[in-house]
Amino acid sequence: MRRLVVVMISLFGGVLSVCAGKGTDTILVRLDKVLGQQQIYMKQKEGRIDSLKRLLARPSLTLQQKFRLNKRLGTEYELFVSDSAMAYFDRSLLIADSLHNVSWADEIRLCQVSVLSVSGMYKEAWDRLHGINRTTLPDSLLPAFYNCGRQLNSFLASYSHDSAYVAKYAALQNKYRDSLLTVLSPALPEYRLYEAERFVATHQYMQAKKIFQELVHSQPEESNVFARAAFSLAQLYRDEGRPEEYEKYLILSTISDIKASVKENAALPSLAFVLYGQGDITRAYHYIKRSLEDAIFCNARLRTIEISGMLPVIDAAYKLQIERQRRQLVLFLIIVSLLSVFLIISVVLIYKQVKKLSVARRHLRQANHIKEEYIGHFLNLCSLYIEKLDNFRRTVNRKITAGQTEELLKLTKSSQFAGMEQKEFYANFDNAFLHLYPDFVTEFNRLLQPEERFIMKPGELLNTELRIFAIIRLGIDDSSKIANFLHYSINTIYTYRNKVKNKAINRENFEEEIMKIGVLE
Repeated sequence: MRRLVVVMISLFGGVLSVCAGKGTDTILVRLDKVLGQQQIYMKQKEGRIDSLKRLLARPSLTLQQKFRLNKRLGTEYELFVSDSAMAYFDRSLLIADSLHNVSWADEIRLCQVSVLSVSGMYKEAWDRLHGINRTTLPDSLLPAFYNCGRQLNSFLASYSHDSAYVAKYAALQNKYRDSLLTVLSPALPEYRLYEAERFVATHQYMQAKKIFQELVHSQPEESNVFARAAFSLAQLYRDEGRPEEYEKYLILSTISDIKASVKENAALPSLAFVLYGQGDITRAYHYIKRSLEDAIFCNARLRTIEISGMLPVIDAAYKLQIERQRRQLVLFLIIVSLLSVFLIISVVLIYKQVKKLSVARRHLRQANHIKEEYIGHFLNLCSLYIEKLDNFRRTVNRKITAGQTEELLKLTKSSQFAGMEQKEFYANFDNAFLHLYPDFVTEFNRLLQPEERFIMKPGELLNTELRIFAIIRLGIDDSSKIANFLHYSINTIYTYRNKVKNKAINRENFEEEIMKIGVLE
């Protein structure tokens, strides 16, 4: 029996050592710490904004002072909450127009071009940029003008993906950047940043890498130049096939964005996908969710669309991991239960042995000392097994909860966990989609026969039918992909699609009309 116990304990010890896994990388631990302090950086950002608002509320301000304070507030909000940034820039523009100050008005319009580009309102940004007369701009506004053109065309190139327009927008981006370099002071870190980007565009990667590295080492970590240089450096290392360096500089760029309270960023979702590829599903899931929350908070439409494409993949992997952990927990509980049964049997056997010794004591008084040692030995062994079992139970709990929140552990014990996670995912999707297309339900109902229109229940954003066509509006037309996304069967998706089409005013062109919802005329 002792030999059997030793074998079982050795076996379980080996299982636990395998499950322990490798240690967490130091820089990822630092990123997790910074993410945990995000609210501190947010409060610092909001404190700066509140200070400016208090200054703006003073009654004795001149129009010139109000103009500058509104502009500063717009700048503070630019990569934080784009709608608020636009509102304050609008106020500055009204003041500039009232003073008939063309230079000030152009200055604010350039600020608005930047906000509109970040918000994904590219047509409006394009119209506003090309509505500014370049020839009448003072020299002091030329850097902002060229930078707005560079930024807008960079977003358009990213948005176009593999289309024929990518080369066109990339060429315009390069043209604006080259013009920007002619009006920037070479002493500025921004000059070095754009110079390095020009080296990348001309395939001079070694020169570009050297400049990016200099900027990462010389600029404050919370500066925008640091974040952009680190992200650009990460992309160079990715193209070189150096995944460790790629991940490192994505993390540094992410840390910089968090410290600066920048909500429009590309580093964190990229990092989430890298970690997903490495099998670090938990971090990948939490990072991609945080990215989506930030993009929605900032109203950065391009980032929201990009992240929404990644989220279902990572979310599915995360749910699969949770299911594996649940099964592992069940397995460990079964093992613990078997050990408990084994210990009970051992105690019963020991108890029987004690009874036998007690009976034999009348005949073998001279063996009292031996009997006591025998009983003590087995009792100590039983106590040791109980202690080891308790330690094993604690170890199981630690391993299951490693890298998890307390809430996760509670959820994994609940039979409703998968449903709650799915409900939360739907809520996140509905909120994100309706941020992109706030009038979707109204416009959708206009395509249906009056008596067939959908009426949302209290607290309901989208129902199943609307959610299917919301995904179609995002460009995912394949029913199998929609089924995977919503965790329905393909037949269910076909049924819903046909059912809704039959309610349409124009059944033949129904889905084409769906794709026009939210499109500016």
